Amino acid sequence: MKSPSRHRNPLSGTPRDTVRAAGASARRRRPVIACLALAGLLGLSACAAGNDAAPAAPSSAASSSADAAASSSAPSTPSGTVRVEVSPGADASMVNPVDPVVVTADGGELTDVTVSAASSGERIEGELAEGGHEWRSNAPLAFDETYTVDYTARAGDRDSTGQSVFSTVDAAHEADVALNVKDGQTYGVWQVVEFNFSEPVVNKDEVEKAVTVDGAHRDGAFRWYSDRKLRFRPEQPWDPNAKVTVTANILGKDLGNGMIGNGNKTVSFSTGAEQRAFVDNNTKTLVAYVNGKETGRWPVTLGNPDWPSTTGKKVIIEQAASYAFKASSLNLKPGDPHYYPPFDASNVSRLTWSGEFIHQALPSAMPVLGVANVSHGCVGMPPEGAAYIFETFRPGDMVEVVNTDYPQADPDDGYGDWNIPFEHYSDEDWHGNW
Repeated sequence: MKSPSRHRNPLSGTPRDTVRAAGASARRRRPVIACLALAGLLGLSACAAGNDAAPAAPSSAASSSADAAASSSAPSTPSGTVRVEVSPGADASMVNPVDPVVVTADGGELTDVTVSAASSGERIEGELAEGGHEWRSNAPLAFDETYTVDYTARAGDRDSTGQSVFSTVDAAHEADVALNVKDGQTYGVWQVVEFNFSEPVVNKDEVEKAVTVDGAHRDGAFRWYSDRKLRFRPEQPWDPNAKVTVTANILGKDLGNGMIGNGNKTVSFSTGAEQRAFVDNNTKTLVAYVNGKETGRWPVTLGNPDWPSTTGKKVIIEQAASYAFKASSLNLKPGDPHYYPPFDASNVSRLTWSGEFIHQALPSAMPVLGVANVSHGCVGMPPEGAAYIFETFRPGDMVEVVNTDYPQADPDDGYGDWNIPFEHYSDEDWHGNW
């Protein structure tokens, strides 16, 4: 049934489903003062002397420019004193979890470094470079977490310890992505891949660069339907009986407005045989094809003049052996001439989110199959025809409807992407016959 609303009611059980450089060194009178100047200039590192270092005195170096700092040379560290720098800096907040934790020692060596999460106590893995002058984490951090960096450094026979605390991007600034295809499933060769983001995307070019689609095609393109919805389709249908792997590497990506991707997604699915159905209102028939060969032909009824079926290429979205149809979904009430009592349709294949399906026609429509249109936009079929489509076809297979003298459905009211010429697919402003 076709609804004028855009309400979407998926069938039960189906898916909807850097390292920053800090190379400037300031001219300084004392090692500790210089570190404070560096932190003030760059805002990236926590700089600390060991416990045996002399107290720091105010320094005018903090007010010098970064260029002047970069051109200054660093004096040697006094004997027995080790200077330690920690990045991210002390009390830093909203740190991107993909940024590494780096601890460096000048004038000595690091003997122990631990980075611990406050909520769980989990320690972050890392490696100490040869010579003990740098420790670097080698795994992403958690979001919305506070970390404590504890280190021990040695200069000669003297050990010194220090600590620094920072926090990562909070939960309010996390963004994730969901795909409309499931890992390990098989889809038809016209399946469109959809990415739904939990937050609006501003940096769309960067997000597209983070997405890879491998296998079963030679060229493809993206189209944004909103700031949260991105789709990908190949220029031609996917190769039959092949494998497609889709990866969205958005972990740590800045989507815009301070929203940071909180994880990567990889899904691999297979394609089945090339299957399509051709529905012609002039002859009121549905003809099924598998790998280019006709496999069945049945009489049908389409949408009546007040509720005509949309034309164009539609992709099966989901299927169910039984699905409850209610006139209320079309805002029809008892007494309306188009009202119908609730019923359970059999062998259902959804074509649009607004309510066009292929299904077994009601008993009252059986006498007019192939003769007249009496549905609310659906393709009504005899029992054997509806069963064939349900049992043989799958999501991702094509159903093309012609000669209803009615426009196409909006391309995002289902997967009408194949109605858009490929050369216009990435142009969000291009509008077809819908």
